[in-house]
Amino acid sequence: MQQQDPNSRPATGYPYPYPYPNQQQQPPASANGYPPNPNAYPYPYHAPHPDPRAILIRRLFIALMIFILIFGLILFIFLIVVRPQLPTVFIASLSVSDFNVSDNHLAGNWDLRLRFQNPNSKMSLDYDAVLCAVYYGEDSLSETRLQPFDQGTKDQTPINATLSVSGTYVEGRLADSIGKERKEKGSVEFDVKMASLVTFRYGVYRRRRYVTVYCDDVAVGVPGNSSSGKMVGSEKRCKTY
Repeated sequence: MQQQDPNSRPATGYPYPYPYPNQQQQPPASANGYPPNPNAYPYPYHAPHPDPRAILIRRLFIALMIFILIFGLILFIFLIVVRPQLPTVFIASLSVSDFNVSDNHLAGNWDLRLRFQNPNSKMSLDYDAVLCAVYYGEDSLSETRLQPFDQGTKDQTPINATLSVSGTYVEGRLADSIGKERKEKGSVEFDVKMASLVTFRYGVYRRRRYVTVYCDDVAVGVPGNSSSGKMVGSEKRCKTY
């Protein structure tokens, strides 16, 4: 029988301190639970620099919006303070002479007296040539142009005009309507219309706009047995637009 070595000790099992030669060591897991990307660059991330041109355009746009807002506010306050108003126009008289309607032909002279008033206390008015016309209903009978003029603040300007027509052809319905009105009323209602390009001035401020004047249903007493007549009633205020 083989004798046991008195100095021998029982073997105690300890784990091998190093991995086995043929065993591959698994890489440590990343914080999100996925293995790290071996192709990732180990350099820190830098945000791209903003485009200086885009910043400049953005700032210019903001400055433009602020300028428009301030300018609009100043203009609004200015218009409230100045309060531009349209001129006031009165027709003082309208007389007709040599008036005749026969065989679809019209003849006559209209002598017109007007009064233009500037109601503005801070703005003066400059009128370009004023187009003036006499209508019967929707039909124009005669027209003329009045010379330009200007008005200071609160000014009043009398304007005289003469319109004439001689032997102008008119439609039968118009001639019949005028004849019927003269027979039934002893008068004829005319319309006077005017238009002009007016400049509103206050210091360096200038504003140009068209002003239209309507003097509707101006009755002139001209019975069927007469060729002349005058406006019925007193001075009449016209409409301005």
